[in-house]
Amino acid sequence: MNPIISIVNRSKTVIDADLKRKLLALQKQITRDFEPVWGWGANLRFNAKKFDMQVIVKDTAGKGGFLGFHIKNGKPITYIFAKDDIADSGEYTSTLSHELLEMIADPNVNLYAIGKFRLDGKRKSGFFGLEVCDPVESNFYKIGGVTVSDWVRPEWFEQDHKKGEMKMDHLGVLDAPFTIAEGGFADVLAGSRWHTLRGRKARLKRKRHRLEARKNAAA
Repeated sequence: MNPIISIVNRSKTVIDADLKRKLLALQKQITRDFEPVWGWGANLRFNAKKFDMQVIVKDTAGKGGFLGFHIKNGKPITYIFAKDDIADSGEYTSTLSHELLEMIADPNVNLYAIGKFRLDGKRKSGFFGLEVCDPVESNFYKIGGVTVSDWVRPEWFEQDHKKGEMKMDHLGVLDAPFTIAEGGFADVLAGSRWHTLRGRKARLKRKRHRLEARKNAAA
């Protein structure tokens, strides 16, 4: 049975009716696109009292820091900041889509895949966090007029696939494992150090709360 993700609106910028309407498109992305490929899905519920995971929509992270991913009473909880996102890109749903898919894929932020990468001209191996939207961070598509995030397929985390053998993300932007799209990024732990691999024109606008959770767990 798929988990229930409660979407709680604490934003003054986004009205409840708009969020409820857009959740229909996000549910369609999960059920139609993501779950058949990954085998994991979720049921989105607006302001559900009983839930397995929760996403809270606020206006802004504020000047004094931000609320990040955490686990409360055994349930993963994360936040998005709609007013900040709208000011940056004109919409907030791609961020909500991003966070939902990554929460479904790795709810406790503790899954990794071993992959190869280049750093300072040298080829290395490391543990890539199972973040399914980061590598294609700047790629989007629409469902019923609602902007949603692209996402990588399981094959992206399997280093034995040859370049060009298959598409590595939903939109077909990438064609090899552990590669980064323009505007994307990936966090990898090699030895005792974390490295952020960036695609061209990558701009790490989002609060890196899932990375902080990984760092804290590995400390």
